[in-house]
Parts: sequence; structure tokens; C-alpha cells
Amino acid sequence: MSNKPLISICIPAYKRITDLKILLDSIGNQTFTDYEVIITDDSPDDTVKNFCDTYPHTFKLVYYKNTPQLGTPENWNEGIRKASGTWVKLMHDDDYFAAKDSLALFVSAIESNPQVQVFYGAFIFEDTANNTRKIITCNWFDRFFLSLSPYHMLRRNYFGNPSCIVVKKDVPFLYDNRFKYIVDFAYYIELLQNKIKCRYINEVLIHVGINEGQVTNYTYKNKAVQMYENHVLFEKIGAGALRNVIAFDYYWRTYRNFEIKSAKDIEPFYQGEVAAVLQHMIAFQQQVSPGLMKKGLFSKIAMLTCYCLLRMKGVF
Repeated sequence: MSNKPLISICIPAYKRITDLKILLDSIGNQTFTDYEVIITDDSPDDTVKNFCDTYPHTFKLVYYKNTPQLGTPENWNEGIRKASGTWVKLMHDDDYFAAKDSLALFVSAIESNPQVQVFYGAFIFEDTANNTRKIITCNWFDRFFLSLSPYHMLRRNYFGNPSCIVVKKDVPFLYDNRFKYIVDFAYYIELLQNKIKCRYINEVLIHVGINEGQVTNYTYKNKAVQMYENHVLFEKIGAGALRNVIAFDYYWRTYRNFEIKSAKDIEPFYQGEVAAVLQHMIAFQQQVSPGLMKKGLFSKIAMLTCYCLLRMKGVF
């Protein structure tokens, strides 16, 4: 093994010792071994440090304590910055490799596709609280649809969470620390906008867990988070992105779901200027009966009508 590993497995840790052990065990079982493990710890105590000090690892494990705490996603970025490998494999501490050859399959794809900078694969999504388990894939139509526009990522997160991808270290992007809920697919959109080459591996490689402490759980229907983050995202992608009807529908549903009546409803959460096209969208929704807006089919028809009218008027 060279001094510089092929892959840096970066784990942003936070207190969950039981989950972390499962992840580290799955790493130690991998058939491919040219990797390092970097743990950046955001815990308020020494629980993770003490665990790492006694964990019987057979691989290179480097521990860092974040002082002060960095939060999500800056803790992710810290691990990426400290990585010495050619490739970076971010792994959340409540996820783990699905099989012994998961890492080897990533490496096989890397070696077979030297022009590709990001790989993602199928994964198992398990919600133990609701006793559900599902294999998530990205079929040929999904990949074709995504290839048409990076904004189709607003329809569905085709890549999965950051544990599901491996990224070449020289890709010059980190996760935007202004985001909590949309942080992963905002990052993927940025990759695709900048023509970073991505490829799907049609194998189940990662087991993705869900728990009550995850950031996505308390930000999912949080109006303050959603209003702020989606308007920051709009700053990044620009009004031209709404020419894509999927992106237009994304903002339409966001305003409908949070019952936004005017730009003043957004001011407590986002202090920037709300773009004219978004204000027109909000105004159009106010002309529609709230009862009808709650009906999916009618809302979709209203959205398409609004989209066509605003395009014809040259609003965006």
C-alpha cells in the first residue's frame, strides 16, 4: 500500500457510538484495503474519542476533535479537507457498506472510467422506526432524465445522500454550509452545472439508516429552514433555472405547501430580495381557491398555466 491511499473514507461523527461501530466494522470487512479512515468529531464530549482509542481497527484510523463544533455540513467539509486520498468517500456515521465488496466495486468503476469524477450507486434505505426497508436504484430513464438538466435533481435526489457517492479529491467543490436540509442535492446540482462527470454503478453498495436525530428530520417541514434555504438556492441557480418546468414546479410546491401569501411572509426568514418571477408565482397562487390548490391534479394544472403565462410575458 502506498503512503497516499487511493480512497479517504471521511466520517463526520456525532455521539452515535453504536452506529459508528457498525460502520467501522463494515469498513474493516472490505476486500479492498487501500484506504484511510478519517473521523472528524463534532460531539460535545469525549465519547467518540474514547471509543476510537479502544476500537480494535486493522486499518489507518485518524481522529480529529472539532473545537469549536462545526455543525452540518461543515463537519463533512472538514473531513474532506483533511483527506489525503485521491478519492473521497464521505460516510455518515449511521450508514455503512452493504457488502464486503462495496468499496471494491467503487474502485472497479473508478479504474474502468478514468474520465469520471463522481460515482454513485444503488442503496438500501432502512427506517427502523417505521419498520420499512427499500432498495433505491437509478434506472436508465432516471439517468437519461437527469442528463437533460441538472435541475431535474429538484424532482428527486437521484444520487442518494453523501454516503452513496465517491468523489475525486480534485473536484473543486465543498458542501455549502448555509444549507442543512437541501445541502446534498444543492451540491449535486452544482456538480452537474459545472459539467463534473458522474456515473451510476448498478449495484447495492451502501446501507442508509434513518434516526430521529438526523438534521433532515427536524428541517423537513420547518418553514424557517425551507424559506431561507430555497431562496439561497435560487440565488445560486438564478431565475433562468425556472425555464425548466421541474424547477418551476419545485418552487410552486414550496410556496403552496407553506401557504405563502406574499413576499412579506418570506421576510422573517430570508432578508434578500425575492425575485420578480417568484412574486408573480405567489400572486398567481392567491387567485386560486385554497381548497383547489390542495388537490394535486388541479394544482399541477394551475402551475402549468402560470408557467406558460409567465413565459409568454417574458418574466423569465
